[in-house]
Amino acid sequence: MKRFVWFLLAIAPLVVVPAAFTAVLATGSPVLRATIPIEAHARNHCTWHCHNHGCNHAPHLPRALAGDEGVYGATIAGLKAAGKAVVPKDPHVGYGVVNLAVFCVAWPGIMYALYLVALWQRRKIRALRRGAP
Repeated sequence: MKRFVWFLLAIAPLVVVPAAFTAVLATGSPVLRATIPIEAHARNHCTWHCHNHGCNHAPHLPRALAGDEGVYGATIAGLKAAGKAVVPKDPHVGYGVVNLAVFCVAWPGIMYALYLVALWQRRKIRALRRGAP
């Protein structure tokens, strides 16, 4: 029985995420909002105006993270370079392919692998607490 529970925990993300995604797609338009809101610009805080037209407020994240010369810029530059290497005839298509490969396949795959490692370690710790070798 315990093995079955561990198995269910291991496959839960592989079942829950696609099920939630399918449920969201099946519901159609959002209940409360069907379009991006149009709001007036506010001086002291961001509104939907900033989202729709760009923001001139003071940034909350440091430039090392969010600026073009920081992590964000390095990520975009790396994706563009990899896209150019993957599809030299059309770097924009290559960028899209690499973007999907990294953020929809590799990153979730790494997170799932780490999740499985955490489950394995938890199981091992419980066994050691019970005195099993």
